[in-house]
Amino acid sequence: MIRSRSLPVLLLALLPALGAPPAAASEPRAAAASEESRVVVLGFDGADARTVKELMEKEPARYPNLVKLAREGTFAPLEVVVPTESPVSWASLNSGQNPAKTGVPGFIRVNRSGSSPRPDFGFVEKKSLPLEEFPDAPLPHWSPAATAGVAGGGAFLVVLLLALLVFRRLGVALALGLLSGGGAAFAGLSARKALPATYPHTANVNKSESVWDHAARAGIPSIVLDAAQSFGAPTTSGAKVLHGLGLPDARGDVGQWFLYTTDPAQFNRQGKDTTTAGTIFRVDDEGGVIRSKIYGPRDFHQLQLVQEEYDALDAQSKASPSLELATRKDGIKEELDRLKGAGKFADDKTAGRVAVDLEIRLEDGKARVRVGSEEQVLGVGDWSDFFSLDFQMNWMLSARAITRLKLVKLEPYFELFVNVLDIDPRSPPFWQPISSPFDFAAELAADCGLFETYGWPTLTMPFKDEKIEPEMLLEDVEFTEQWRERLTLERLARDDWRFLWSVFSTTDRVQHMTYQFYDPEHPLHRSEVAAREMTFFGEKIKLSEAIPAIYRQMDAIIGKVLAKLRPSDTLMVISDHGFQSFRRQVHLNNWLAENGYLALKPLDKNNRQALLYVDWAKTRAYSLGLGFIYLNLEGREPKGIVSRDEARPLIDEIRAKLLAAVDPETGEKICNEVYIPPDIHEGPHIGLEADLIPGFRPPYRVGWSTSSGGISTVSEGGTYRPSPICTDNDSNWSGDHVSMALADVRGVFFSNKKVTRPPEGVRALQIAPTVLHLLGAPIPAEMDLPPLEVAR
Repeated sequence: MIRSRSLPVLLLALLPALGAPPAAASEPRAAAASEESRVVVLGFDGADARTVKELMEKEPARYPNLVKLAREGTFAPLEVVVPTESPVSWASLNSGQNPAKTGVPGFIRVNRSGSSPRPDFGFVEKKSLPLEEFPDAPLPHWSPAATAGVAGGGAFLVVLLLALLVFRRLGVALALGLLSGGGAAFAGLSARKALPATYPHTANVNKSESVWDHAARAGIPSIVLDAAQSFGAPTTSGAKVLHGLGLPDARGDVGQWFLYTTDPAQFNRQGKDTTTAGTIFRVDDEGGVIRSKIYGPRDFHQLQLVQEEYDALDAQSKASPSLELATRKDGIKEELDRLKGAGKFADDKTAGRVAVDLEIRLEDGKARVRVGSEEQVLGVGDWSDFFSLDFQMNWMLSARAITRLKLVKLEPYFELFVNVLDIDPRSPPFWQPISSPFDFAAELAADCGLFETYGWPTLTMPFKDEKIEPEMLLEDVEFTEQWRERLTLERLARDDWRFLWSVFSTTDRVQHMTYQFYDPEHPLHRSEVAAREMTFFGEKIKLSEAIPAIYRQMDAIIGKVLAKLRPSDTLMVISDHGFQSFRRQVHLNNWLAENGYLALKPLDKNNRQALLYVDWAKTRAYSLGLGFIYLNLEGREPKGIVSRDEARPLIDEIRAKLLAAVDPETGEKICNEVYIPPDIHEGPHIGLEADLIPGFRPPYRVGWSTSSGGISTVSEGGTYRPSPICTDNDSNWSGDHVSMALADVRGVFFSNKKVTRPPEGVRALQIAPTVLHLLGAPIPAEMDLPPLEVAR
């Protein structure tokens, strides 16, 4: 958010009249769409064909809308793409193109830029981009001197002319013009200098255009809500898109959340990381008052100023060394480390971050919580409404966020949960747009109220880290689904679109985290916990019923949408993958080592992650990410030893051994399929994909250690050795789909129209061309499959 706080800056409004590009205005609302047939696509992340079929057959009366679609229209399993990961699948569903064309290889990909391979984000990129990259910046992309010149010159001319008209005296007019011009020049210079040269930006790796871009260019007004892997693309006139999966939080992070506690077992007042993406702060109760701060993004403007100062001193000290320069340089280096959170500040989670005040007053069994200037009173177990936070870096530059808090407990100690800091949809930062066009998010907030914007809402990570109870997770699931339903139904009721695409993620999140209660054979299943009751969407359920309950909400949303459709409209309900229980994990690097493909260095507590334990001179294959196997290929890997001639025979050999592999403890087969991406995908980005991808047989999934390129170990007397290849999944993340065989995690396809099912089944890559065909828009040649035949 950029805001002005001084009167001289108002003179910058003169810039557009002098040739500067005007600030982006709100896009006028489209004229009412014609009475032509419309297409609605509802996406339910993780909706599983097998589970839906079982629920419809077992209790048809509780899933009336799904049953109606299956009876009067079409229901079929949806074959998704390899690998079965959400960013990959949604990018392909959106575009009708396989992953070698979209350039989205998975949540994690291999980075070969160093001395050995290492894991990196595969669905987003962290970049530092110049001001010129952002069309919605509040000032023209000019230098500070040019901005000052234009502002001063413009103010001088305008005031001179006005003064001549009013006073008719040249001397007075010149004096007033010079005074005004000087003030405007100073304001322009100050405002431009307050904007940094570069900005931290989370970029989308998706290289393909989405179906709504093609539809909009064909003159079909389109609305898209919570679209995965859609952000960062150029705005297409006629398409309004609220972005989803892939967007960072207001800190530029992947969903950091916070716990403030007086728990005496916690000591760190500068913050201690949890296993995934949380930070715990120890706070102190001082006579019923607790004071702390909520820490937002890094002050990247100050960081750049200090970096410039350090670089200048470094160059000066090299040219003319002196003790004084060295001392000054050391002091600035310490400040630079603080702003970066590096060096001696590496463990300080507050260092270099812009903060707002947090104050809690404990009164009569409640907590009066003040965040910045806003205050709310919470009882134990209460969630707050949204708080608005303004993380101000300078008088011109700030990042605005919203978040919700929950008072978890007061006894035996105080505990306050602070949710992810979502980018405020009313005023997103120009360097991280959350919708296209830029102001569409603000339009939605004005029409529908505030909503979460981080690309992975719901509290899966705090529950995975065992810092919250399952009931709290499901409370948050209910909140998330309600605002998504509100956005969808509000837009659906309008007549300014012909194509509407809306995605709901809660089916995925509930299955990831509550399969342990649903599946009695899961190693974490505890019957007494599974029998615990709570109210979920107004219905009293046991935790063991959370999965059927979230499918009932899916059914209810479909029913509300069906009630608003015209007879000629087509509804399609899709998902990006299905789901299974995740009981056993397969440690792929352990398997590769045991089978002679990966050579180990001696293991210790410091080298078990990120492939640091690998003897590359003797290693032919390794694994990282969610089940990806790569050859140590000569000329591609930093220390590759496998020649191009040896590659394909080695791939076939590993594939055959994986298909024959069994769990040593149970004797059960662990793989149903092994996919070789170059055999099934074609496109310019095939090099981003793995050489082999196992399709595990549920309830087996790739092991947790493999994601970071690690090896699973056991400790004996202070020494480490590889663990068994297969071990129980002991994480609350108890259901999954990644790395499982396609046939076992098929998504859903429903339609209110009869659809001719091809002999090979309905496939994800057919959704985008089918939408365009129904809308009467051209189907681009780059789409991989023809449309489905839909009865009109």
